[in-house]
Amino acid sequence: MELAVIYCRCSTEEESQVDALKNQVMEARACVRENGWTLADEYVESKSGTTSRGRQQYSRLLDDMLTSKFDIIVIKSQDRLMRNTRDWYLFVDRLSTCGKKLYLYLERKFYSPDDALLAGIKAILAEEYSRELSKKVANAHRHRQMSGGRVMLTNRAYGFLKTADGGVRIDEKEAEVIRRIYKLCAAGYGSRMIANVLEKEGIVSTAGKIMNASTIRRMIRNPLYKGTFVMNRQHFDFSTKRTIKNPESEWIYDDSLVPAIVEEELWEEANRAISMRAEKGRQNDEYVRGGVKGSNPGKFSLSGKLICGVCGRPYYRSWRRKKSEPGNVIYEWKCSGYINYGRNGKKRRDGRRKARFSDGERGCDNSHLNEELVFGMLEEYSLAYLQMGSEEKAGIIETAIRILERALAQSPQEIRLETFEKEVSELEKKKKLLLDKLLDGIVSDEDYKKKSRGLEEKLEQALEEQEQYRVSSGQQKSLENRLIEIREKLEHGGLERAAAERLLDDIDKIVVHEWQLEFRFHPQHMPGIPAGESGMTGQTVKEDEKMLSVFLNYPFPSDTEKGRFLDRRKLMQWIREYPAFTVKQYAEKMGMSPYMVQNRMNELRKAGEIEFRKSGRDGRWVVIKELPG
Repeated sequence: MELAVIYCRCSTEEESQVDALKNQVMEARACVRENGWTLADEYVESKSGTTSRGRQQYSRLLDDMLTSKFDIIVIKSQDRLMRNTRDWYLFVDRLSTCGKKLYLYLERKFYSPDDALLAGIKAILAEEYSRELSKKVANAHRHRQMSGGRVMLTNRAYGFLKTADGGVRIDEKEAEVIRRIYKLCAAGYGSRMIANVLEKEGIVSTAGKIMNASTIRRMIRNPLYKGTFVMNRQHFDFSTKRTIKNPESEWIYDDSLVPAIVEEELWEEANRAISMRAEKGRQNDEYVRGGVKGSNPGKFSLSGKLICGVCGRPYYRSWRRKKSEPGNVIYEWKCSGYINYGRNGKKRRDGRRKARFSDGERGCDNSHLNEELVFGMLEEYSLAYLQMGSEEKAGIIETAIRILERALAQSPQEIRLETFEKEVSELEKKKKLLLDKLLDGIVSDEDYKKKSRGLEEKLEQALEEQEQYRVSSGQQKSLENRLIEIREKLEHGGLERAAAERLLDDIDKIVVHEWQLEFRFHPQHMPGIPAGESGMTGQTVKEDEKMLSVFLNYPFPSDTEKGRFLDRRKLMQWIREYPAFTVKQYAEKMGMSPYMVQNRMNELRKAGEIEFRKSGRDGRWVVIKELPG
């Protein structure tokens, strides 16, 4: 039977919720029971934070990973461990070298070493997203430290101007924008939707930058705009080089230092509205984009996202092998209506219907989707969505390599051998202490024999593992080779895949229509959708207060019925433009083989849609009948 431990920690957002940590512990224990594992220990952390620094239970877990105390670590999600990229890579490296398994119960799956690169890059993308915010916060802290007892706002707080005597006054032009933000929020607009409204109207911050959703949320939550100045919220700890948040009991409130821009009643109404939206987006104390997703979010990235535009049912994942390449597995997503009931009417595959129709239940004729093609669309669109050009991509890759170089500079073998030596030393000290207690008459002979036998067994096991690990330590690949492999993965699609996963976080649903995929975003959860050209064929954008939809043409492959139709329609466009071309020339224009182009021409000729008309020695192709669409 496998031994499991649980690690629980509240995120910063959950600290104010009394039962958040308690519920997380109960969920983790239930997960261990459901999987038939034995609970060996619990590591329950009351301290939040993006790094592992100062978390005692996390440090204890790291030390225990070097022993045979357990086989499996159960956590809620990746961010329960840390959100710091370097610490994440160190943890994953120790997980691998110690032969432990990590189970994420929110996703109902074991962490795989193949996920390491993707998870790390997602963390880097998140760090890049919040970098500007961190700079602004750090700047505000520096000014507060230098100022003493004066009213110190940020270098240029939006809506206010500093006066010559050290006070502040209202900037009426910016104050009108602030009042509008509060009114929009009270009327039901989310922070992302408000940010988009301001961006479209060309309204920017005092630094000339676009106001993103987090800026809007901070402005709405800030009591400064109702005339309440809050001081002593945080201080800078020079020993740890970190800014520490003070408890609210130590905050100092003053209603006389700054003038109010919005009335207190409007401030309260807007804050109630934003709190209600946040509560609707929570499930089991975990924030879910777009609201409650369901009790089982699914084991694949697209699970719960794909919805049939014909019958409204969800799409499920399936797989098949290519006849010509048995070793090549193709993953497809199919409407559950088709999976359960087959096609409607007299179709080619009508005989393969899974069940008979009954009481209004019908099958579905919608298309199947190739998983790689869907991710290809996501990867291409995400580059525009995240505004990631070649320079940004190169910068992120270099950042990842630098972090890895620092994280892996010290060999994990050396770290573990040092820990083994520490463990052996501690066991020997315990043996000596136990002997002293026996000699002093504190413990009986029977207790001494029992505890001494246990210590001997642990010591023998530690020494044996230490020796085995010493022998195997020379098998580790060099740091240089590992970094070369990682760089190659990043430069050949790894970064794009991580960006696509990041895009999926902001997509509420993907509706599968006959020829297009509709990516539905909640505007209030949207960090800026590129509404213009993205370089993708057939892109259209529709937006209202509740939903923003991006429509993209699905690239049906040539071995499907719709793919063959698209090939024929594309070929007819080239025929109209170059009627005297040969099959080989059309093939070059279309990026297809001459054999395939010849097949499409035969299909068009057989249907009476094109014909070849001779003129002396030469001739030309003529379009007789247009294809629909």
